[in-house]
Amino acid sequence: MKGAAFLEWLTSLQTGTSWTPARAALRRSLAFPLGAYPPAMPYVEPFVREEGWGREAHYLVAGLFALMDGAHQSGRSLAQALWAAGKERDSKSVEKRFLALLDADRDQIAFRLRQAVGLVEGGLDFARLLEDLLDWFHPNRRVQARWAREFYGAKEEGVKEEEVAE
Repeated sequence: MKGAAFLEWLTSLQTGTSWTPARAALRRSLAFPLGAYPPAMPYVEPFVREEGWGREAHYLVAGLFALMDGAHQSGRSLAQALWAAGKERDSKSVEKRFLALLDADRDQIAFRLRQAVGLVEGGLDFARLLEDLLDWFHPNRRVQARWAREFYGAKEEGVKEEEVAE
């Protein structure tokens, strides 16, 4: 799995003495077109073996990993984290942003993901996020469908737990 190997690479950066400059460069790279910020290249290019969207997805995940200061939580998808954020805030705006993210095209995805990650408390499964992003533009939109099931399915599980508690 590319995601697991890339997460291992990012974690090795995080545990080394170079994490502070790496984190700063990767966070700053989110303000530029994906893969176009030279100071971030030493931290991503040694791992990237592809061009196009695959390369951009690696830069996006690396930037988001740095933005969240490496808060990795295995098994926790962005959809699940956003559902929890919406429940905690009791806000419909999280759902609106989630739906906008599901509809994001290549020009919008980096911006919408940055917004979404900014709403999240706790960690994310960055290996899974990379795998999902690599498959984001599949014609069947299977990643978006799975995320929707996770987001709305999490709501259903929350409703059932509340009903049982009453």
